[in-house]
Amino acid sequence: MLKVGVIGAGSMGRHHVRLYSELPQCELLGLADPDESKAELADKHQTEYFADHRALLARGPQLVSITAPTSLHHELAIEVLRAGCHLLLEKPVCDDLEQAEELVEHARGRGLVLAVGHIERFNPAAVMLRRLIEAGELGEVLAVSNLRVGPYHGRIMDTGIVLDLGIHDVDLIQLLTGARTERVFATALNRQHQHEDQAVLQLALADGRTGMIELSWNAPYRMRNILVSGTRRYAMCDLLNQRLMIYEEHEESGRLLPQPYPVTAGEPLRAELESVIASVEQGTAPACPAEDSIHALRVCLAALRSIESREAEVVDS
Repeated sequence: MLKVGVIGAGSMGRHHVRLYSELPQCELLGLADPDESKAELADKHQTEYFADHRALLARGPQLVSITAPTSLHHELAIEVLRAGCHLLLEKPVCDDLEQAEELVEHARGRGLVLAVGHIERFNPAAVMLRRLIEAGELGEVLAVSNLRVGPYHGRIMDTGIVLDLGIHDVDLIQLLTGARTERVFATALNRQHQHEDQAVLQLALADGRTGMIELSWNAPYRMRNILVSGTRRYAMCDLLNQRLMIYEEHEESGRLLPQPYPVTAGEPLRAELESVIASVEQGTAPACPAEDSIHALRVCLAALRSIESREAEVVDS
């Protein structure tokens, strides 16, 4: 049974705690968070609370989830890796490229798994969409357009919407197309946040295809959609409701008619944790390796430069 721990028990971390406590292949040693009120969460899931993450690491977990604010990722991750623990680091991997690459080298040098929590990769609707694309059901994919909007929840203060949410969609576009982004042009506003809270990113992929991402913390409604234009069919993936619609031209009318495609609902985070656990137990590469997350970080940082320069920016290689 794999011994696991969680550092950071906020809005995302509490779900890591809950699921690790439920998964039969795990023994949850505890959660660490400087907020002592999180001791109640530990009690609820019959595990130990630590105010200092070092005390948790001293218990010898084999796998640790870090779900702390992005600004703390590098410092905490270095300590976890030095303690000899495999690591699941919530996205973004870091907010600094050099620090992110340092983490990869630390993990590689110690033979440890370093997975990054891009949870949308495990959304059942996105998983099915990827399978259809790989099977050629949509024909050649020409463009992918993502919409991720909703009201601002007030929890994220140390970064804007591009790094907090847009990185999901950058990662999904590279996953679905199999292509890296070469250039990005972005525009943004900030209406209620010290960083950008509304943004549009236009991605130029290495193979000539395009990606578009619209982000907002100012919308009074929540939507998480992926639109895929193929040479045979058009697809709309609803990540929130885990639904997939395939649009095909009707021979007689010439109209695009929607057909729902069956998706078995599931909890993406549970699937993600099970995938990381399997990587640790089997010694295999994680489904979302840090290298993929670093590329997504490069794209988002280029987008932030583009917002400042008001010009398209080349993604650092």
